[in-house]
Amino acid sequence: MALHRLCGRTVVGLVLDAVEALEPRRIAVVVGPDDDEIAKELEAGSIEIARVPANVRHDPCAAVLAALHGWAADDLDDDLDPDDDEVLVVPASVPLLDGETLRAFHRAHRGGDASATVLGAAEGDSAIWFVRRSLLAPALRRTELPEIAALREVLEETGHGVATFEAERRLASFDAADRADLAAAEAHLRERINARWMRRGVTMRDPQRTYIDLDARLGTDVTLHPGVLLRGATVIGNGSEIGVGCHLVDSRIGDDCRLEQVTAELAVVGDHARVGPFAVLEPGAEVPAATVTGPFYTAGPDAHRPDPTD
Repeated sequence: MALHRLCGRTVVGLVLDAVEALEPRRIAVVVGPDDDEIAKELEAGSIEIARVPANVRHDPCAAVLAALHGWAADDLDDDLDPDDDEVLVVPASVPLLDGETLRAFHRAHRGGDASATVLGAAEGDSAIWFVRRSLLAPALRRTELPEIAALREVLEETGHGVATFEAERRLASFDAADRADLAAAEAHLRERINARWMRRGVTMRDPQRTYIDLDARLGTDVTLHPGVLLRGATVIGNGSEIGVGCHLVDSRIGDDCRLEQVTAELAVVGDHARVGPFAVLEPGAEVPAATVTGPFYTAGPDAHRPDPTD
């Protein structure tokens, strides 16, 4: 589940993006002992993340304890005040969590007098908590249920206040449990992405049928027609118009281009080019600036290199 991709990112990658907005001193991710694919995902991130192997797949409380145990053995732990340091607990199954919500959550926790604050969910407490580090391990050991939400009862029984923070984005704590949940989460994520680009001046003829990955980049005055898919790190230049049904993967489109029913992967289109309809740009293809291809055009990596025998 953690490696399922939504809008070009893994679920665990989306969660880590949100957490990094807090600029934490350290991040630990608890994984199964054989989760090599997750290990590769963590290594590809922008900051150093500690990978804690533990066989605790169905016991979130045990997973958090494993992370705390790993920290206790870390030399960096010596300069932390155990009575003041805070721990953020987040499951790797909340793809709609965002940095803005976490920052507001942190401010609310810091501004209150409770020992712990939980991010509220529609059905009750979520599994997203800020907890004083000195209290977290003892409370987890006292819980009778594996769910992190059981922390509230244990902390309150021992005289420690627990506050609830209600996020403005009601789906921030949405916990995806199956493929249906993941599909619903991706639909919401795409709505966010499209709304962000339209606020920046991108025109979408049909936002419900426009699909943009998180790593895609669009210039000013770009127009996207229905059925457009911009996958991976695709870049669209200023003033370009991407026509119906274009499917672009990790490709770079220049300024003031017009594409119609184009499929491209790892391709480059120069400024002011007109490509299509029904064009296929294979990996490595380059369409020179101001080119007009006409229909049924196909280009590979060598399509525009001069013939050395000429």
